[in-house]
This record gives sequence, C-alpha cells and structure tokens, in this order.
Amino acid sequence: MVSTGPLAANLRRLRQRAGLSVVELSRRADIGRATLTQLEAGSGNPTLETLYALAGQLGVPLADLIAEAEPTAAPVLHRFADGAATRGQVVQAWLLHRRRLTADTIEIYSIVMHPGPVQRSAGHVVGTREHLQLHAGAESDVRVGPADQPITLRPGDYADYPADVPHVYQVDGQAAGRGAPPVTASLTIITPAG
Repeated sequence: MVSTGPLAANLRRLRQRAGLSVVELSRRADIGRATLTQLEAGSGNPTLETLYALAGQLGVPLADLIAEAEPTAAPVLHRFADGAATRGQVVQAWLLHRRRLTADTIEIYSIVMHPGPVQRSAGHVVGTREHLQLHAGAESDVRVGPADQPITLRPGDYADYPADVPHVYQVDGQAAGRGAPPVTASLTIITPAG
C-alpha cells in the first residue's frame, strides 16, 4: 500500500498528458475503473503492483506517481520516514530521492523485504535497470532479478539487472529458519526517457 500524498494529482496529470481516459488507462493497466477513479480522487489504497501497472502504461517511473515535484538544486536532506511509502506482497519501499537527468530518471529507495512468497513485478519501461544492494546483517538469502534467471544475494552483495522484463523479489525465510526477520536493502531504479 502507498501513502496517498501527491498520487491523486500526479496520476490525473500523467493520464491526461498521455491523452488517456480513465476507462482506457484502467483497461491497459488491467485494474478496475472504479479503482483508478478512487486513486485519482485521493482515496483507495493501491498496492505496489497496481502502481507499477499504472506507471508502466503511462511510461513513467514509479516515483513520478508517488513523489512530490523535484527539489531545487540546493542541498536537500531526505529523511527516511519522510519519503513516499509503498508496499507489495514482499517488498516495502520508501522513496529517498528522485533525480531526472537529461535522458534518465534515477529513483533511490530504502526497502524492507519480508520472508515469504515470491513477489513478481511486470517489466517496466524498456531499458530500465534495477540495482539492489543487500545490507550487511541480513540473515537470509535473497533472490532478485529476471523471473527466468533470478540472482541469489547474500549480505553485502550488489546486483544490477534488467527491469524491463518480468522480475522477482524473494527472501528465503527457510534458510534462516522459521520466523526469519525481514531484510533491508537499497534499491536504485534507472529509467531511460521515453
């Protein structure tokens, strides 16, 4: 689930900029029209999967939906708890920073991954890559990356993988024993300009 913050206004603005009706965007993103209407009205409680489906169909990175407008060039402090928050089945993420460059958008997230089933994510905009570093101290192995070729990470490891194809996130709670704690990581998503 995501804190609603600027989501409603951003979603409406991006949908209109793309020239899509509510009906057409909901069809393309495979979500209910009523759900999209609620999100644009500032209500509803979207999952990470719903937000990525919308971002993918709008051709924008997730941060463009959930974050405030970009800060000025002056130094800016980004406090962990102040970032836009979102949650999927396994991954819970807080946007720490977003910077749009000439050709790319870079999103930096602090994430918590919970042991359990595999979280599947549809491919993002063509050319998008994800960079995930598992923090030291994690007690479980983590699998991330392309659904057909996930990478197993151990504490301190870093993975760089294509995110324009279906990809997965999973914490192996079995390896650490029953009741394994969540693991933390840093996730950077680089999305090329569309």
